[in-house]
Amino acid sequence: MGLDQYAFLRERNQMPDDAEELGESFYWRKHSRLQEFMEIQWNKQGKSEDLNCKDMPLTEQQLLDLKYQIEHNYQDCFTQGGFFWGHQFQEEACREYKEQDLEFVEQALDHLKAGGDVVYRCWY
Repeated sequence: MGLDQYAFLRERNQMPDDAEELGESFYWRKHSRLQEFMEIQWNKQGKSEDLNCKDMPLTEQQLLDLKYQIEHNYQDCFTQGGFFWGHQFQEEACREYKEQDLEFVEQALDHLKAGGDVVYRCWY
């Protein structure tokens, strides 16, 4: 039980089917500051419902903003997200996931430039 996070690099406008997710994927477990960043992006889109179990397409600018946050230890994304989000060890998660986070951003930016879609989804 807790926060599971995914990002998918899909072909343009490709929808997943119920049996299998389409595209390259990334996975995080209880990376609460990444989740806080994504929640902020979700809210900037005017969404009032929870991000939980919904797909959020990411733009080039959002990925560049994410890269900045990663390089600065998510300084603007401290979370009070609760035990199930892993907020009690968010600094450790930032260090442990930093290389993966940067790899995700690099691949996602390349994928967008090649005409694909980048989608974030969480489950908590």
